[in-house]
Amino acid sequence: MTNTTNAPQTPPANQPGATPNPTPTAKPAAARSTPAGWVTYALSTWHWRHPHPAWGTINAAGATLGTAGIAAAAGVPAPFALIGGALGAAGAVAGGMADDLSGRRLLWRAGSWMLPATWMASTIGLDAVWSGPALGTLTAGTAAAATIATAAGRARRRRTVTRHQQAARADAATARERVAVAWEARIARVTDVKVTIRAVQAWPTRSGFTLDADLPTGGATWRDIARRTEGLATDARLPNGCEVTVEPGDSRGAVLLHVSTVNRLGEDHYLDDYSPLSINNPLAIGVHRNGEQALINLRYACGVLVGQTDSGKTNQLQTINTQLIRAVDAIVWHIDLAGGGLARPWVTPWAEGRAPAPAVDWVATTAAEAEIMARAAIEILKGRKPAYQQRMRDANDDKIPVGPDLPEIVIVVDEIKTVPAHIVAMLTEISDTGRAAGVRTLSCALRATDDYLPVAIKEQARIRVGMRVSDEKELNYLYGWKYNIDSEAAPYQGCGFLLAGEPGEAAPMPFKGYRTDPGRIDAAAIAAAGWRPDLDPTSAHLADQVAVRGTHAYTDRWTRTLPTLFTEPTTITNPATIPSQPATTTTPDNSSKADISRMFDPIPGDTLDAALHRLTTITARATDTAAGNPVPELLTRALDATEAAGGRIHTADLATHLDMDPGDLGTELGRILRDVGVERHNNTGRLRVGDTSKPGYLADTLREAVDAYRASTQKAA
Repeated sequence: MTNTTNAPQTPPANQPGATPNPTPTAKPAAARSTPAGWVTYALSTWHWRHPHPAWGTINAAGATLGTAGIAAAAGVPAPFALIGGALGAAGAVAGGMADDLSGRRLLWRAGSWMLPATWMASTIGLDAVWSGPALGTLTAGTAAAATIATAAGRARRRRTVTRHQQAARADAATARERVAVAWEARIARVTDVKVTIRAVQAWPTRSGFTLDADLPTGGATWRDIARRTEGLATDARLPNGCEVTVEPGDSRGAVLLHVSTVNRLGEDHYLDDYSPLSINNPLAIGVHRNGEQALINLRYACGVLVGQTDSGKTNQLQTINTQLIRAVDAIVWHIDLAGGGLARPWVTPWAEGRAPAPAVDWVATTAAEAEIMARAAIEILKGRKPAYQQRMRDANDDKIPVGPDLPEIVIVVDEIKTVPAHIVAMLTEISDTGRAAGVRTLSCALRATDDYLPVAIKEQARIRVGMRVSDEKELNYLYGWKYNIDSEAAPYQGCGFLLAGEPGEAAPMPFKGYRTDPGRIDAAAIAAAGWRPDLDPTSAHLADQVAVRGTHAYTDRWTRTLPTLFTEPTTITNPATIPSQPATTTTPDNSSKADISRMFDPIPGDTLDAALHRLTTITARATDTAAGNPVPELLTRALDATEAAGGRIHTADLATHLDMDPGDLGTELGRILRDVGVERHNNTGRLRVGDTSKPGYLADTLREAVDAYRASTQKAA
């Protein structure tokens, strides 16, 4: 298993989530600024077989001095030194000529013998071997010769290295040429497309290579080759788990073939860096076959994630959540109608007082809360652009620039099949129109079929992640039939295919998602809590415009969702004041009902069971009338107005009678009817009053809802 760690960086970063290659630590060189340093360096570089180039000169000087001293003491005539030097020079030159050395090398060899011989002859003849001038002359000559020898030796080593590099490049070019020739023949044999390979690029991870090829004339496209990738892998006898993937090249007449020779998808990879990121830059979610990171960018694009049970879909979704909550300029909203298991671990550290803020900004675990969230998002995307016109002008952009003070909103929807159709329609509207306002969606499904993944959601998603599914046809539905995806290319749990651009611009590439376990989720939620941005006040105000009985849609979101998110008796701790001892659970005094939203705030030491009971009690107290009438006042007033109008009334006319906005009236009345399971008179809600057919209400429908409210109260009693 490998452990991948991102380089810490402060956003915006050029490549958030990108893993740098480790830099080996170089051994520090010995300091040479002092004589002791030079001695240490000289001793450290000494080697009897391959000494420093200057050591030969130093040895020769020592031998010359010793020989001269012995000869002077023995009374050897001075000419003998010249004769010996001449013989040595002749032998050195002869040996150099046999080795085909250059003229300069032969001259150097001759001089290396004759100059010391001349010094010996002169000092012996004058009987001045140990005199100061003689020793000074020898030292100066030795230093000059050592300098020349050092420079020559280094130049010789550079030439040797250059020759070796040229030979290696020639060998590599020959190997690449062999690979290119073999694959040109293979592609023609398997696909009937005769390409010309212009480059073979080995991957830095040594796990494969990429072929850059030109397509022939006659209309052949890269898709013609992509349809036969399985055949190419078989013909190349690649190891199990290794595949050939194809994508467009740098022009319409070019194609890239990525050939993996080592299976890296079978390894587990971890991402343990929780430093800040930016939503403006790509986010790493896994590793491709070639070792490069699999990147997605949710700044302007929506996404879908599909995978059957035990495919690694949930893990992949939590990996994406990890990267999103690290972004200092994005907030995350979750819709999880399957129990809230997706969002719970991200909120737990905050609920337990171990983090100053929740990693996920809003959680919807019920259809009612999901509708509130979706309506709030629509209000925000409609109101943001008019409110931030100056910001867009300053940036010279027709899209709102996001930042920590104005974060993007990413709505993550788990199991979109469980979401009611009318909420899916709202999410579709958000996907279609929220790009400029900085509101994006990421939807997940168990299967890539139109009954699990709505077509409108899929078509708007530029980022498509397909994990393991039971039928290859589902991947073809997700990405398009033109890719002819082979599911065996991603055979392991946690593997999938990533399409991170416009369909047709790129091909889905196999990857292995980072492993994100509960411990890492907890660590990321705590680490990122310090820089989680708040929703900008303008957007928060827009969200609070959604009509919600008794509370504000956005401001009081946690008072509604915490009791449903945590159903076990888990202690809630106020993050602002973590008590050392549990305090007694009490209900705040709110006899005046001036601020009912504060009644739901977590109380230090409170349990979630107690909070749920308090929520139920206060809600009932707030919605019932003084006479104990369980019917919502708006429903009663709407029924009276409808009966006064003859039993049927258009929504706009009813809103005029009740002094309300027609949109707010429709939203609130629709919620009131759904709360007791009452349906409108038809699917469209339209009815005819006089000669006009518009959306409206029948008195019979409203009366049925009134009876349902009263019956539910009697049943509860």
